[in-house]
Amino acid sequence: METKQQFLEEINKVKGSKRDYLNKLFQYVSEAVIRAAVHKNVKKDEFIIRAGEPCDTVYIILKGDVAGVDYQKLGKVYYFMDFAKMYIVGDFEIFSEDTNYNVSICASKDSELLAIPASIYWKWIKHDENALLLRIKNIMTILTSEKASDRKYMFMSCKSVL
Repeated sequence: METKQQFLEEINKVKGSKRDYLNKLFQYVSEAVIRAAVHKNVKKDEFIIRAGEPCDTVYIILKGDVAGVDYQKLGKVYYFMDFAKMYIVGDFEIFSEDTNYNVSICASKDSELLAIPASIYWKWIKHDENALLLRIKNIMTILTSEKASDRKYMFMSCKSVL
């Protein structure tokens, strides 16, 4: 992107609460992030992130939906999670200091993304208190929801395992 105005115009294409969140998140975005951001179109079933590959890019989902994908031993593809509530992908690993992505994510419909190099994103977010707090709150909400969902499918208590 050339200017903050262009960057915010891309963000404002998003609908509803997602747009509100992204506007708040990028309220004080650095010039480095703006200059490094690249608009990408991704076709349905195209991979955005592949597990095991270097964590080098963070993606802001502007339009469309993405899903978590796992390949089973027999070659079957297992879609394990709809990431419709995800606004940003690729930064969980940055926060946990992993060097490689932990999950594969593909577009579940044609999508538009902003791609930002992970190193530039990390340098910005750790110095922007507003963005850091908003992102941590969002990540914690997602993780809490995932854990609650996981517990629905567990039949043994931790005491039963001992």
